[in-house]
Amino acid sequence: MGRITLRVPMITAGGPLQPTQVSREFQGSLPTVGAVAFVASIIREGLESAQYPDYRNLNALADEYLVQEAALVTAVPNDVWIRNGFYPLSDWSEGPHS
Repeated sequence: MGRITLRVPMITAGGPLQPTQVSREFQGSLPTVGAVAFVASIIREGLESAQYPDYRNLNALADEYLVQEAALVTAVPNDVWIRNGFYPLSDWSEGPHS
């Protein structure tokens, strides 16, 4: 198991406004194929676990949307990350990342 920095939004697109970016270090690994879908499934599980407002409708949204929303990703409780093989090594931090 390696060390990984998860950066959100995971999918970047060019535009006039830069979205809020957050990152967090984990011990774990992402699959080489389907990383967006894998992280989106963790977000869905976490939103339901935390009883996030309107989580049922949010969980119905596309994977690509979920992995771009910093507020949703940071709402996932630590126990959900751990249950899915990601052991937090830091807190979420905000700021530009390259």
